[in-house]
Amino acid sequence: MEYGPIIQSVLDEIDKRITENIQADEFARMANYSLYHFRRVFIELIGTPFNHYVTRRKLEYALYDLSRGEKIINAAMDYGFETHAGFTKAFKKHFGYPSSLYRLHITASPPVKATVYNVKIKHGGIKMQVEIKELTPFSVIGYASRHRMPDIKSIANLPGFYDTAKKDYAAELSTLFHTHTNFHHCEVILCLDVDEEHDCFTYMIGVGVDKSDFAVPQRPGTYRHEIPGGLYAVFTTPLAGDEKQLAVLQDTWKYVLDDWLPQSEYEYDGTRVDYEYHDERAHSDWRDDGQCCTEIRIPICKRG
Repeated sequence: MEYGPIIQSVLDEIDKRITENIQADEFARMANYSLYHFRRVFIELIGTPFNHYVTRRKLEYALYDLSRGEKIINAAMDYGFETHAGFTKAFKKHFGYPSSLYRLHITASPPVKATVYNVKIKHGGIKMQVEIKELTPFSVIGYASRHRMPDIKSIANLPGFYDTAKKDYAAELSTLFHTHTNFHHCEVILCLDVDEEHDCFTYMIGVGVDKSDFAVPQRPGTYRHEIPGGLYAVFTTPLAGDEKQLAVLQDTWKYVLDDWLPQSEYEYDGTRVDYEYHDERAHSDWRDDGQCCTEIRIPICKRG
């Protein structure tokens, strides 16, 4: 028997009623199956249990609403999560990271139409190469500014802040490089003090500094942040010219958050921060062909 068209009609109906209390037994009756048979067919075609799929789909819709400036508590209530904490817990369980991480780094789009084919691929265990590393601690000294998440045009293009910030602080960063001689020869970009309740975060750009260099006086107007050591998933962006660096950074973040973390045995470690690590490979003179790359470092721990 061909189950595809029937399950496709189920997926379509779920999207139409995404804010409702969706129960498997009702959809089993709609398909004219027993509840047991419906659940078996659904997981065979979609690759995940019915209730798991519905929760994940609700979270995808809620995430899009959040990206447009909706408050977390309102989005949580709209999609059947009774509290902010309940929404946050469900999001972390399904995707392996907090919703704020996606909002900070990805331009969210409306959820694409769910089909038996693309949902099966999405939940089908896509694999990618990533380096899992124990990294040593170091510090970042640089410049920081406070921003609000509802400013979607700015936040959705967060990697673009790098280009603006580097131009604004080019001379200051150069001075920091020459002031701190025991540095990691890198520029580091990170988001700090994320406040989901008030939709605020701090954006920082600076240079990597070893602790042995702390005796050097800190310049006025700069901030220092400790990057702890520990287990990180390190993703290196594809090689590309300067003009494409922001695009490949965005694509890499999307791959990490849409595919790798949700399906990984690891989850985001919220006790530490992720950051972009721009070393000598991020300069166009690193290679004869002028191509560059950057590392995205995600703090991780085993899923609990």
